[in-house]
Amino acid sequence: MRPIVLQFGAGNIGRGFLAQLFHDSGMEVIFVEYNPELVSIINSRKSYPLTLLSSPIEVVTIDHVRAIHSANIDAIAEVMADAELAATAVGAAALPLLAPALAAGLLARYKKNNRPINILICENLHGAAQLLKEAVESCLSPEISPAIMSATGFAQTVVSRMVPLLTEEERKADPLQIRTEPYSILPVDSRPLAGSLPLIKGLQPASNFEALEARKLFTHNGGHAALGYLGLLKGYTFGWEALEDPYIFGILQGMMHETGEALVQEYGFSSEEQHAHEQDLLARFSNKALGDTCSRLARDPIRKLAPDDRLIGAARLCESFGIVPTNTAMVIAAALLCDLPSDLSSQELKRRIQLNGIERTLSEISQLGACDPLIELIIEDYSQLSNPFKEFTKE
Repeated sequence: MRPIVLQFGAGNIGRGFLAQLFHDSGMEVIFVEYNPELVSIINSRKSYPLTLLSSPIEVVTIDHVRAIHSANIDAIAEVMADAELAATAVGAAALPLLAPALAAGLLARYKKNNRPINILICENLHGAAQLLKEAVESCLSPEISPAIMSATGFAQTVVSRMVPLLTEEERKADPLQIRTEPYSILPVDSRPLAGSLPLIKGLQPASNFEALEARKLFTHNGGHAALGYLGLLKGYTFGWEALEDPYIFGILQGMMHETGEALVQEYGFSSEEQHAHEQDLLARFSNKALGDTCSRLARDPIRKLAPDDRLIGAARLCESFGIVPTNTAMVIAAALLCDLPSDLSSQELKRRIQLNGIERTLSEISQLGACDPLIELIIEDYSQLSNPFKEFTKE
């Protein structure tokens, strides 16, 4: 009998990344999913195809899977009482909704033997582990909560695998199919772990977790933002097309150099390690089979221009070490010009700039003061990108 892992969320990351790691490590994956159609199909087929966009492309079968509807708390609790591990990939907004089911499962486990268990939080939200921990704790009685929580680890992870969105036609052809890059490393914060983790391929416990989170945000997410915003301005559809543009590649490479130097000084990465990470990302960004679009990479610019997010946060880190964020400022300016008709954030940003101007908009969204040197850089670049030279326009 395979050891059981309870996977909350059977979406792109749940099916397209985590389940593969668990499956390849000899575990049975039991999904907890709110979509009744997915639950029914998973239980009917008990397997699904996973297409790895490697060279050559490889299709693997993920079997030894089944699913429980997220409303069936009793069934979830019964499984969790004996599970070796749990993981979440439901989206940040839905994370607190898991608390009642997790609390019921931990209570069932407590009554049975209270063996330690860890919950891997695979969400794109800083502080997600603490958020879920507090939500679960609020669902437990004060008398037994300390014993249960001391045997439960809520551990944040850094998810870096890129899983492109399927078309509507692809989803209709097979609702379970997933296409993904083959990248298979999952760093996990080792500090809050309770007991030991089962041996899982690709799982890398790390004590320097804040450093890995910062690098994911500023190097990986920041790089994607550069391709998205600059790619849209030059009329490209896909991120790989933008990457092949010498102008955009130069800014992206310059941004990676600026932020990479700051990350090295702040977190103690070696220059060689950081450079190798950047080169690996550039190779992954160039994967044409992913079909990642500039519009997807650019969506929600207001969130991405927040004070601690991938652009303003990266620029601030550079400035703290005396590094002028020349290229990062150019990407910020491009983000301010983002105009995606289907993206509410993009349209709201456009409206605020038209109504209030650049300085006030940056003050409200990014908390930049009127005399901030970064604003001067951004405004200069914004002016250049708004009235581009011939060399900037797409041939």
